Amino acid sequence: MRRRNSASLAKPARAIQRASSRPARPMKGRRRSRSTGPGAWPTRKKTASGLPSNVGLASASTPSSTQRVQARHSRWCLLSWAAMRVLGVLGDTQGRYRVPVLLAQVAERFSGVDEIWHAGDWQEPAVLEGLQALGKPLYVVNGNAPDDPRYPARVSNRVEKLTIGMVHRPPPPDDPWVRSLDICIHGHTHRWRDEVIGRTRFINVSTATAGGFSADRTVGILRVTDDQAELERVQL
Repeated sequence: MRRRNSASLAKPARAIQRASSRPARPMKGRRRSRSTGPGAWPTRKKTASGLPSNVGLASASTPSSTQRVQARHSRWCLLSWAAMRVLGVLGDTQGRYRVPVLLAQVAERFSGVDEIWHAGDWQEPAVLEGLQALGKPLYVVNGNAPDDPRYPARVSNRVEKLTIGMVHRPPPPDDPWVRSLDICIHGHTHRWRDEVIGRTRFINVSTATAGGFSADRTVGILRVTDDQAELERVQL
């Protein structure tokens, strides 16, 4: 009798253990169950490649190194879609200097630009001839050394979403033409300038030959992306 009582007491113990809050471990041979009840173990749907279909950068799983590289490449592609135009700007190439040396330095600094803008006072015709030989679009305005009426007093062009104009002498900020510009490039003073007055940004890249009032020999590289422009000061 005692053995029967001990055996009958053992059955409820097993039932209490099954009623635990932890999900019951599936019995052998039932791993293919599609049950979705409270105690069911989650199953993964497999794609044709045998990999779980929910694995990816948007899932809660940790992305692999390959997926991280692909994500970085995708971000780089999105940034590279933004168009950029690069302008090489110089001016006041006058004084005592050797034209071949200047042109060699400018060719090196401007190797990656799309256009070249000269703000007047080129002094030697060989300067413009050398710049034109670089094979890039060249914009030139007339200055006072020389004063050559064959060249326009001012030019303007649409660069991405910005209107950029160029004139030799610094114009008054309230000039209607200046006020229509986003950027106004000028020369004449031989002094570096990057200043915003009203809605117009005034840029002077000083002189590439250290003539006149400046001891520095500089040119500028203007990078235009959409409606933004970044100016880099480059020493020669």
